[in-house]
Amino acid sequence: MEHNLVRSNDFPSTITEAELRLAGARVILCTLSMLSNSRMQAAGFTRLVPVDTVIIDEASQIEIGDYIPLLHNYGTSLRKLVCSLDSGTVWAR
Repeated sequence: MEHNLVRSNDFPSTITEAELRLAGARVILCTLSMLSNSRMQAAGFTRLVPVDTVIIDEASQIEIGDYIPLLHNYGTSLRKLVCSLDSGTVWAR
């Protein structure tokens, strides 16, 4: 699995290099903060793999303001936003 890992300090500098690093991948796994980071777009990853579905695990632990960059950056391409809550979450009515 290590050969499929792209660390943020090793992001490609060209779209061609990004394409080689992705090797045809259609799924990117990362944190919400990394997806919202401008370096992700600058590296070309989100042009090669458009962000149309985002799955957020343990979404109840994320501050509401942390969603703003995601919606701002990918609002035109985002079709599905799935929020998974941890089983211990208690909702107030």
